[in-house]
Amino acid sequence: MLLELRIEDFAIVEHCVLGFDAPFTVLTGETGAGKSILVDALSATLGSRVGPDAVRHGAPMARCEAVFATPSGDEAVRLLEEHGVEPDEMLVLTREISAAGRGMARVNGRPVPVGLLGRLAALLVDIHGQSEHLSILKPSRQLDMLDDFAGLRPLRDRFAGLARSYVEARSALEELRAGQRSAEQKLDLLRFQVEEISGAGLELGELERLQADRSRLANAEKLAQLSSQALAALQGDGVVEGAVDRLGELSRCLSRLAEVDPTVATTVEGADELRFAAEDLAVAVRAYRDAVEFDPPRLELTESRLHEIARLQRKYGESIEEILEFRDQAAAELEGVERYEERLQAAGERLRDAERQVATVALELTAQRADAADRFSSAVHERLAQLGLGPARFEIRLQHVEDAGGLPLEDDDRGRPAAFTASGIDQIQYLVSFNAGEPVRPIERIASGGETARFMLAIKAVLAAADAIPTLIFDEVDTGIGGRSGRVVGDMLRELSAHHQVIAITHLPQIAALGSRHLRVGKREEEGRTTVTVEPLEGERRLEELAEMLAGADPGEQAIRSAEELLAAAR
Repeated sequence: MLLELRIEDFAIVEHCVLGFDAPFTVLTGETGAGKSILVDALSATLGSRVGPDAVRHGAPMARCEAVFATPSGDEAVRLLEEHGVEPDEMLVLTREISAAGRGMARVNGRPVPVGLLGRLAALLVDIHGQSEHLSILKPSRQLDMLDDFAGLRPLRDRFAGLARSYVEARSALEELRAGQRSAEQKLDLLRFQVEEISGAGLELGELERLQADRSRLANAEKLAQLSSQALAALQGDGVVEGAVDRLGELSRCLSRLAEVDPTVATTVEGADELRFAAEDLAVAVRAYRDAVEFDPPRLELTESRLHEIARLQRKYGESIEEILEFRDQAAAELEGVERYEERLQAAGERLRDAERQVATVALELTAQRADAADRFSSAVHERLAQLGLGPARFEIRLQHVEDAGGLPLEDDDRGRPAAFTASGIDQIQYLVSFNAGEPVRPIERIASGGETARFMLAIKAVLAAADAIPTLIFDEVDTGIGGRSGRVVGDMLRELSAHHQVIAITHLPQIAALGSRHLRVGKREEEGRTTVTVEPLEGERRLEELAEMLAGADPGEQAIRSAEELLAAAR
């Protein structure tokens, strides 16, 4: 329930505080007095989009604050706790709009995203704007109203989720089918690549070994010659002593020297170590010389293997590691392609399963809508009769539109695919006739502005009985309605106030007289600036306002008496 609205520097409102402590509050005032600005300020507080042009000229910032009784229910508590707001008996929503274009939203003084205000607004207030009655001409809004009446939003949300899954499953299957031909064409290539690389029998480190082998085999004669020369240098060639013999002679000389001077004993040890090392080196060089191969066939095989590896390198990678990695990737892709039929079957089964689920819920949604349509149209017809549209007839037509790319409905009598949206498979039309003897036609073709407004009010009255939103705001719901129907409209609004807080902006005294609280919105000029004023009306002031609404400025005694009669009838 809305308890208070505080506005500062919003549009032409400098400062205004409105209290809403009655079940049915009416706001009146001349056209252009600023009544709708108050609704705009509340809408801004509830998260609607608003720019810096809403700030009063010359002010740095506009500030709108609405105080509500915190709604009951887990959803409100969850939203508040989700944003770190401690639930309390009072809910204070604040919106600040800077002239520089920045803004701030708060709940109970805590900064929050503006989006939270909108989510809370859905639990707090339903604002029926001046032109909202035109929304009834839109099929999507007509379907919303029927679903709200029948309480079908949860089932509809379930359908929307299943429909998304169905569309995704269908897209996945279509993508697989589209890629089937290219996959089959790629199968031979992948198989060839895997077999070619695997058949080569590549080993890690093989390239380096082959390159070393080729170097040795190709230079065998030179290696043998050099190793023989090295061995001769170590062991001698029968003419010249080698390093081993000379180091032996060195060792013997030093040994005799050590016999005379023991201090050179360590030098003898060093000479011995050199001699032993030279002998070991000679053994190694001899073994290397003897191992050198003059093997042209093996060289040819090595060259052939290196050529094969080079060919694979040009095709699959610069190294054996990259070639083997390419093979593994190709093998994995090959496995996927070879299992394409299996994947197609699995995707088809997923699609059929998703199709069964969404079709079942779609038909259930249709059945419940068809049942609710009769009850809804009957309830609205009763309200239309109360609003002076007794001859009016109202029907709801639900139908499916065939679409080759739609949702198959095996359980449907037609057995043909139906177009669908996130709301279901049902196309809806509100059909009305406002004159006896005339056939029903789509409402958008025949209804006048006043008839449309009353029709929307009738629907609002029907929906409000089952609506948990505590506050209903009607901004000039009397658009297109004359005084004769005004009292009936007012009675319906006051009836709604038995279950909801109702706030109505009106130009009709017949409606204004029925309010349990009456606020007059006007303008005043001070120091060359215009600002909006709000005055609570009681007693004589309220009587004068009603008389002026009836007869204009300076009403006569007849208008005063008529105003008294309106108030008496209201009481």
